[in-house]
Amino acid sequence: MATGGAVRWEPSLLFRPSTGGGDRHTRYATEGGPSLTPLDPMTSRRPAAEAASGYDAGAFSHHMTGEQSRLRALEKLWDPFTEHSLRRAGVPAAARCLEVGAGAGSVARMLARICPGGHVTATDIDTRFFAELAAEERVTVLSHDVTQDGFPAGSFEVVHARMVLCHLSCPERVLAAMSQWLVPGGLLLVEDLDLAPADASPHPVMRRGLHVAEQTLEASQGSDLRLGRRLQALVTDAGFDLGGMAVQPVLIGDGGPADEFWRLSFAQLHEFQARNSSPLAGELDAAMSLIDRPDFTDIGMHAVSVWGRKPGGPLSDPLA
Repeated sequence: MATGGAVRWEPSLLFRPSTGGGDRHTRYATEGGPSLTPLDPMTSRRPAAEAASGYDAGAFSHHMTGEQSRLRALEKLWDPFTEHSLRRAGVPAAARCLEVGAGAGSVARMLARICPGGHVTATDIDTRFFAELAAEERVTVLSHDVTQDGFPAGSFEVVHARMVLCHLSCPERVLAAMSQWLVPGGLLLVEDLDLAPADASPHPVMRRGLHVAEQTLEASQGSDLRLGRRLQALVTDAGFDLGGMAVQPVLIGDGGPADEFWRLSFAQLHEFQARNSSPLAGELDAAMSLIDRPDFTDIGMHAVSVWGRKPGGPLSDPLA
């Protein structure tokens, strides 16, 4: 168990030990952690540089003002849906879990609670917003770029990723890698949004604001905010046996948690646009001001959750 700030070293979760050289090393987020050589998820070789579609330099980079607050708002909005999906999917109580793109850390905490006899590895390209989890029992914090860094085959019983695939230029390749990291019968659960409801919005101001948000994220970091619509096909094409799918409309303007999420998202996108002297910043301001009008309610997006099993054998001890 991890105590006093130290993280338990789980060899089954690690890469090949470092052999030196000047490459960037993936490491645990505590002092004294092992030095590890990043591996290509598909070939176990260090690939050519391929940052996660420019995410770390985009409009939702961890370096942007307010990003931690925006991620906290996303957690408040999406966590109940995520927990419901995880429980429906059947997570073993003693599973080794991988949380990819842990953001501000709430799902890693959730998995540790759902799996009281298991272990959670929480990863992100930037761990600053959940680094404190390294002091908790049964949780490992790992700096990790899912497009470059691998795990040994069969390291986990459960892999979860929320709002990760939509920001990658290679979701198919990453899903194939996740399949390798799972044991036979292992559970994959991925979640993303679908912004298609914006096209049919009866509010032109909000419609334009959401489209500007979509265009800004696509241009700045290669994001696809409609990936949720094809998430099921991506999972089955990667070879997983489909377990289930859930879709939840997300309202704006009803006083719920989505209001704060979109306020912070529009504000952050405005800041990014303003830095680049874009005239589109005004469209984002107009959409943000619409949220608090008493006569406004709209469907901003769909939250999509898809889960499946790696072929080869069922897991035991599922939680209902």
